[in-house]
Amino acid sequence: MHTSPPPGAVLAATVTSSAALGFVPVAIRFQFFTVLVQIAKSATSQQITDFCNELRTEQDKEVAPLCPQLTHDTLFAMAGLGLVDLVEDDVYEANEITRHMVQMPSAQHGALHFTTEPLFAAPFLMRKLVDSNFEYPFRELDTPTQYGYKLLGEIDLAKEHTYSIMARQGRMDSFNQFMEGKFGKFGKMPERVKAFGYDLDAAVSGTENPVVMVDIGGGRGEMLLELKEAYPSLGASALALQEFNPDIGSVPEVTQMEWNFKADSPQPVDGALNYSLTHIFHNMPDLDTLDLMQKVSRAMAPYSRLLIHEFTKNKNYGKMHATMITLFGGRLRSSAEWKRLAALSGLKVTFESYPEVGEGLVEMRKL
Repeated sequence: MHTSPPPGAVLAATVTSSAALGFVPVAIRFQFFTVLVQIAKSATSQQITDFCNELRTEQDKEVAPLCPQLTHDTLFAMAGLGLVDLVEDDVYEANEITRHMVQMPSAQHGALHFTTEPLFAAPFLMRKLVDSNFEYPFRELDTPTQYGYKLLGEIDLAKEHTYSIMARQGRMDSFNQFMEGKFGKFGKMPERVKAFGYDLDAAVSGTENPVVMVDIGGGRGEMLLELKEAYPSLGASALALQEFNPDIGSVPEVTQMEWNFKADSPQPVDGALNYSLTHIFHNMPDLDTLDLMQKVSRAMAPYSRLLIHEFTKNKNYGKMHATMITLFGGRLRSSAEWKRLAALSGLKVTFESYPEVGEGLVEMRKL
């Protein structure tokens, strides 16, 4: 008969996870997940250490020596997190999650991000609240991240946005690779939104403006390329990729343009059929979200649509919600919150879908 673990055991497993998460960058640095998948059988920490070292250059081994004890402790922590299987004492093997991380490299970049930046910032959250007499919510440039660097004497970094800090630390290339595939795809955008009952055909078939889709903060254009795959007749001039990230590089089959939506500049494309933002608003406090939403609203025509792709605000994403607060002062938002922001931007919610997992869809149009 299956019985649930006692509450105390569940509590202990939950609150002791932070230190174990600190070992995730170690596992990625020495490619433990990849090695376990390549070995394709159970292995001891000594065997895994030896296999890793065979793949490494002499220079790398000199710069970052790997001993079996570090391998053991790291993999034991990974087993505690469920990222690998502990077969017996000091014997490990890949599991479904391990294989997923290797088959989808962006997932390892994501694991590195969420066990680096948020893990740095989290210990300063309560300290910041206490020292500020519990001033809340956090502002974009005054989160636990900036406060942590301030307390460490890194005054220049304490004045920067979290993404700017990451860029100065050489972390943005890895983050951009994470954003390409994230932790896993919940289907390509056209199929995903159609499964919600959304009429994407109608959204992209309008004739009022030749610009069909403006993807704001669209990274390396993954969503636009998925749209073009579903609608091959869409040419580059119909697909506008707006970014303010010098590491993006050239993206074929779309029209790239630079727009820093945080600057005091209007949305450069007026009257497009659709404006899309994927995982942008969750990085932003309400006031900054409202500012961007109003900029887009001013550019929209009566026929234009604003498409927002974000995770659903439910218990599955409670940890993600806390992460966005800690790094950016951002947050996930409920239906009521989206409707309130829409009304303040001269918009109304005309379609919404909130799946249990994966990106949902909120459509807004002019009042």
